[in-house]
Order: sequence, then structure tokens, then C-alpha cells
Amino acid sequence: MADRSPSLPIHTYHCLCTTLVLTTAHDLNSLPRRSEPVQDGALILAPPVDITRAETLETQGSESAGSVLLNVAFERRPVMIRREDGFEKRTLLRCVRCKLVIGYNLDEGHFEKQEGDPRPVYLLPGGLLSTQDMVEGKQPDAPLWAEQK
Repeated sequence: MADRSPSLPIHTYHCLCTTLVLTTAHDLNSLPRRSEPVQDGALILAPPVDITRAETLETQGSESAGSVLLNVAFERRPVMIRREDGFEKRTLLRCVRCKLVIGYNLDEGHFEKQEGDPRPVYLLPGGLLSTQDMVEGKQPDAPLWAEQK
């Protein structure tokens, strides 16, 4: 049997409808947020693992295997968001069960990336509930942005 390094704690998060959507080695409270002039305060999640590819988490290494998105889908058509400093092209990420928008990707022109690197995912605050909070029976109110369709 191969020598394994100590395992990282795994945090799990659910959509407000209780569908599991994220497993990660990161506590969401420790993630950086988008700064001004962006006003949504979205959390910046390093590019998650694409579980549809043939690679397994063990072969990808601990650094790149930090997060896995489940039961979510990106919309086919991007939306344009008006900001104080111009426009931003976003591809929305929705829960496949209830269709709540939980995050988005940005068009490649909005950030620096290396060739072949996946884009980070921006998670909207208030759209996810930790498994621990669910076990404790916490029922968060839907954020104001979730009520707008």
C-alpha cells in the first residue's frame, strides 16, 4: 500500500434546495472575494476539478483536487452585466434541481489565465448552505438576488 499524506478536511455545501453542489478542501469563509467595482461580493473558487474527464482525484495531485462541483450546469448563453466601469460577460452556474443561480464564470477577456487553465468559478454569497448547517436545522432566507429572475 502506498504511503499517503494526511488527508485534508473536506467541506460540503448544498444549494438552498438541499442538493449537494460542492465538495472542497476550502472553507468558504476563507475564500477571497471579488473587490470593487464589482458589487456582488462573490467568492473566488480556484478552478474546480472536472469530474467528467478520465483523470481521478488521486492522479491529479492534492493542489488541483481542491474542489469538485456536482449537480450544477453552466447555461449555454452568457449574460451581460452592467457595472459602473463597463460591462461584464458571465456564464451562469445553476443548480440542476431548482435552477437557482449559485455562481458564474467570466468571459476569458476579464482575467489573466495561462493557456489551457480552467477559469475560476465565482460563487454568489447566500446561495450555498454547509452540510453542518443543514444538520443543525438552519433554514437561511433566500438572498435578494435569488428572488430576481
